[in-house]
Amino acid sequence: MLSILIADDEKKIGLLVKELIDWEHLELQLIGIVQDGREACDIIMEKEPDIVITDIRMPNLSGLDLIKHVTESGKKVHFIVISGYRYFEYAQTALKYGVEDYLLKPIEEEELNKILQKVCEEERQKKKEASRIEHLEKRLDNSRYVLHKELLNQISELKEEFLPSDVNRKYGVNLTAGLFRALCIKVDRMIRTEKNPAQENLIIQKLIKLSEEKLRPHVTDVICSEQKYMSILILLNYNQEQQNKIGSLVNELYLKCCEYISGFDSYEVTVGVSGETDNFSHIKYLPEMAKEAVHSRIFEGIGRRIDNYSENFTAEYQAAEIVEQNSKLLEQGIEIMDVAQIEGFVRKCFDSADREQLMAYEYYELAREMLLKFEQGMEQYLKTDLTEAVQEWLDTANHCTSVGVLTQFLVRVMKQYTQEQLQVRQEMESRPVTETIEYIRQHYGEKISLEEIAAERGFNTNYFSELFKNETGKTFTAYLLEVRMEAAKLLLRDSRETIYEIAAKVGYKDTKYFSQQFTKTVGIKPTEYRKLYY
Repeated sequence: MLSILIADDEKKIGLLVKELIDWEHLELQLIGIVQDGREACDIIMEKEPDIVITDIRMPNLSGLDLIKHVTESGKKVHFIVISGYRYFEYAQTALKYGVEDYLLKPIEEEELNKILQKVCEEERQKKKEASRIEHLEKRLDNSRYVLHKELLNQISELKEEFLPSDVNRKYGVNLTAGLFRALCIKVDRMIRTEKNPAQENLIIQKLIKLSEEKLRPHVTDVICSEQKYMSILILLNYNQEQQNKIGSLVNELYLKCCEYISGFDSYEVTVGVSGETDNFSHIKYLPEMAKEAVHSRIFEGIGRRIDNYSENFTAEYQAAEIVEQNSKLLEQGIEIMDVAQIEGFVRKCFDSADREQLMAYEYYELAREMLLKFEQGMEQYLKTDLTEAVQEWLDTANHCTSVGVLTQFLVRVMKQYTQEQLQVRQEMESRPVTETIEYIRQHYGEKISLEEIAAERGFNTNYFSELFKNETGKTFTAYLLEVRMEAAKLLLRDSRETIYEIAAKVGYKDTKYFSQQFTKTVGIKPTEYRKLYY
């Protein structure tokens, strides 16, 4: 709905205007009615109404001065001027400020609503057009970012013979011969803090915008793209004259990023900076150099600018080999659900990384390989689907800011998941025993066979017998006998039934055999036991 502010030094006129407006039909809403020009100005600046109906004569700030002040401030407001006949010439002065509509007192209802109808149609058309343009700009912006992301993701594959013009044409950028440098902005979330996707997306989009605003005016081109795990990759192109400013610009950008991030709890920002090259065919190495600089926070600490000037950056990819060398330990740990062996696997992998002096990014790659190997083992031995959990763990692993924290995190999640699965397995194994115990208590007077019970529950007889003994501390036969004898004792104490009848009720057709079992278990014959109570 469009909004209206009414300003007239006579309160009754303001109320009259309100009563004359067909609010529902025109789909308008009232912001307020004021009698003071200065107050009207303050409300316009704060609430930005679409339409202002104002008198020429106003205390503190006249209607004309109000229109002038608001127009010069850049606010887009449609003014409708109210004027008496003797002030008509003043209303004409308002024309130079773009005011096209005015009303002469006394105000006619039909004329007022006719003017408002026209204004509403104009304003709604403007809003519709503005929305369309905004949508087109957003689509253009999104397309630009898609191309930028594609370029930065595929830059390592650029062929040696590629020229800036080739890249410009393919990716819609504006690179020229000159100097190049890459930046990587990494935001780390405290790993014990719950992930907030909406907030983190807001943070990254704001940092992208902030980076472009800070860098674009001082360079030939800036290519900016969101990356995984709350990071941003930037490629700068600048000429010799701009070179001296780049160092201080990066520092200023880092400080701006820190200032913005300080408004959120549990986040820290680090900026990685690559070396500089004037050879276009070498720009393919810059993004990896910048990312390696950011990864180096695992050694040097977070919350700083880290430079990487290595001219011989090469990816070794030793992580997979290290994990494979220690995989037997992990497989054994998963197979027998031994968390100590699983922890040993993690620590051995990181010990190997230390000995081999892996580059910083390889520690994160090592974490990824370990988690994937853990997922594979769990799927093989326990048939569990860890896809979603592993993605969450990978995200958190890339927010670990030291080797120690990364090691502890991997140990914690692998052990915790293993223990949870062990508990599930134990519950699955104990459930058949629990069900069997309940069955015995309900059916002890019937024929009960271990072989039949095991088969009904899908177990081998010997395995189920061992399972039952591990859970109860007694063999199946001993437990069944105990339940029957307890039932027999109760009947002997509380009933006058014969020994024959009691034997039949607790599952024995042969009274003599029942008496033998009772005597052996209780220590005295059934008849003697009954005499103790009668």
